This record gives sequence, C-alpha cells and structure tokens, in this order.
Amino acid sequence: MRLSLIFDIRSNHDTGVSRYGLSLLRETAPIMAAMGWRLTVVAWKFQERRARRAAVPHGAEVLICPEPEGFVRASPWLRDLVRTTRPDLYYTTHYTADHLLPVPFVFTIHDLTRLKYPALSYTDGSFARRFGWQEFSKLKLELETLPNRFDTDGGDVFSRYFAGLNRVLVEQASLVTVVSHSTARDVRSLLDVPAHRLALVPGAVDPSVFHPTTAEAVQAVRTKYALTGPYVLYVGLANANKRFPWLVEQLLTGANELPAELRLVAVGGHAEALPEVGRLLADHGTGPLVFTGRVPDVELTALYTGASALVTASVNEGVGLPCLEAVACGTPVIAPDIIPLRESLAEAGLFYRPGDGSAFRTLVASVVHRTARNPATDFEPPRWHRSGRLLMAALQRAAAPDIAGPCVNDLLTGDQRAVR
Repeated sequence: MRLSLIFDIRSNHDTGVSRYGLSLLRETAPIMAAMGWRLTVVAWKFQERRARRAAVPHGAEVLICPEPEGFVRASPWLRDLVRTTRPDLYYTTHYTADHLLPVPFVFTIHDLTRLKYPALSYTDGSFARRFGWQEFSKLKLELETLPNRFDTDGGDVFSRYFAGLNRVLVEQASLVTVVSHSTARDVRSLLDVPAHRLALVPGAVDPSVFHPTTAEAVQAVRTKYALTGPYVLYVGLANANKRFPWLVEQLLTGANELPAELRLVAVGGHAEALPEVGRLLADHGTGPLVFTGRVPDVELTALYTGASALVTASVNEGVGLPCLEAVACGTPVIAPDIIPLRESLAEAGLFYRPGDGSAFRTLVASVVHRTARNPATDFEPPRWHRSGRLLMAALQRAAAPDIAGPCVNDLLTGDQRAVR
C-alpha cells in the first residue's frame, strides 16, 4: 500500500513559516518518492517557483490555491480537492487549518504567543486593518462553525476564534507537530495535549544558503543601502510580540552610548508602517534606521555576514529562524533571555534581561567595538536534513503506522543520519 499526501505549505507571509514549509518540502519530497508516496503540494502563487523546484523533480504535483491569501483557512477549493483526490493524510506547515476538511490531518504549532500574551494579539480593529474587513467578516462566520464548547465567553472575535480553533484542531488532528521543546511545553499546558500526540519537527538552517559570504558580497549590500559604518540587523515581521519599536527606542534614546554612525537595518515585514515607530522617528529623526523591505536570500546572507549583530526583543518565539540563520553566517545574536531562544541558541547568544535597555545597549556597544567574544563561532546550527527525517517519521506514524514498507532511515544516506 502506498500513501497519498497533500502537503500544504501556504503561509500568510514570505517569512519564517513559509521558509519552514519550503525547507521541509525540499528535504522530504525525495524520500516520499523513494517510498512510493503520491505527493500533492498546495502553495500560494508567491511560493510556486520554489515549490516546483523542490517537488516536481520527484514526481510530485504542485497546485496553486486560487483563493485569495488570507488568515482564515476555510477553503471550499481545498475541500473539493480532498474529496476528489481522497488522500490518506493532509499535512500543513501553517499554524491554522480548515477544521472541516474531510480527511485525517496533521498541523503545525509554531508558538502560542497569542494565547500566552493575549494583549499582544490582534484586536478586531487591528485584524481588520491588517487583513481587511472582508477577511474579518469571514473570521466571524468561521467562529460560528466552531463547537460551542470551544468558544470562550466575551472578548474580541479574533481572540475567541484563535483560541477556539486551536482547541478544535488539537482535538481532531491525528498528530500535532511542534517546532521546539518550548512550544511543546506550551501546547501541553495551554491546550492540554498529551505528549504522545506531539511530534517535534524543529526549525533549522540550510548551510548551502546561510554561511559567511565574501567581502565583495557584503560590500555590495553596504553600497546598496548606504551603510558606511557598523550596523545591527533586525529580520522578520514586526508584530507586537516582536517589540521592534522597543529596539528602535533603545537605539534612538541611548544614542550617546553608541557610535554615531551605527545603523539599525530592518529587513522584511512592515516595521516602517508601525505607528509607534513613526512617532519615534518624528521625535528623534530617521538617522539610524534603514528599511530594506524583503530581500532575496543571497542579499540576506550578505546582510547577516556584515552585521555587527542580529538584534531581537521578542516576548516569545517558536524557534527564531533569523537567529539560527545569523549564527550560521558567523554573526552574534543579541537576544532577550527567554526560554525558546535559550533552547535555540544555547551558549551562542548574547542574552539580556527582557526589557533591560541598558544591558541591551551595553551588548550592542560590545559587538560594535568587538570587545565581546563572538559565541557564534562555536555553534553549529541544526540542519533541515534531521527535521525532514523527523517529519517523515511523524507522517508515517499519523497516516499508517501498520503499513509495511521501507523505513525512513533505510532511505537516508550516512551523512543524513549523522547530521544534527
């Protein structure tokens, strides 16, 4: 018997969750082909080229979802696809899924920040401003489809929907994959999921992409963004839990403690559109900030390599992929001392007490002046090879634990077995 799998890599943004899905697809597609699985990949249009490159050479079909990109995962198109193709299992690397899909499924929980810190989540107004009022109306309709026992009393529609949906999904899923031990602990405590229903598939790094690059490549990005002096780097979205405005405030208000030529380079996301950032820039000027928008990986690697440090102020993370990518490029990471980042970085991070601006600025000054040891030089980040192997084991366990066939380990090379 051969398994049929729908592998859904759709993500709301071309950032960490999307990279997670595409990286796992690249690692598992050849293994699935060797095991005789029938693989169908579902992606958004912006992911199409990379999805085809990862999956089509191994006999997989890649389908582009024709529905508008949005937060709510209710999908008549996907339900029709499931009814037509009748897969054995549906797997999504996103943190929400259509709970009415008529098929056994596995979904991914990256983190539960919105449940742990509801004040940092979307209000109904901020959700509508971010995704549009039409998507908000869809959210309200979807809330009504959740069983009443999962709906909390009162509160914003988004908070009720997100909490209720997660409880429905963990109850219905064949298995839940998590990206870190920290996330697993949160899932067990906040959603009451027993350990045997969780599978660890950690975030990782592709060393063929993220590694120290050449001086010429670094100079090219310096020239492009007019970076004549040292800079620290911020990578990713600027959601409330990331506390990007706090980073800006520390560099603006503590300017007398730092070199005048120091810049904060913000890559990706919508950081420049945050009202708090706008107010800070109105009060202090735009001098130290550079916004690049989204950049290709080759440029991102050069920005990592040339940076004095990657900086973050997150309240919570699943893994913190930019932190791992920076370390892979030999760049130190200045991070709040929170459990998820301690787990990801171990001794490779330069940690400060969350909210301690003085300690943060001291660490920034130390990396700019090179008075601190660079712990990134002694750390080898985890690789996607291992995560792909763990995902294959999880999918086998969820879909057909009693099916006879080649073992995943039998299809891995010696190097893949040995990799972290």
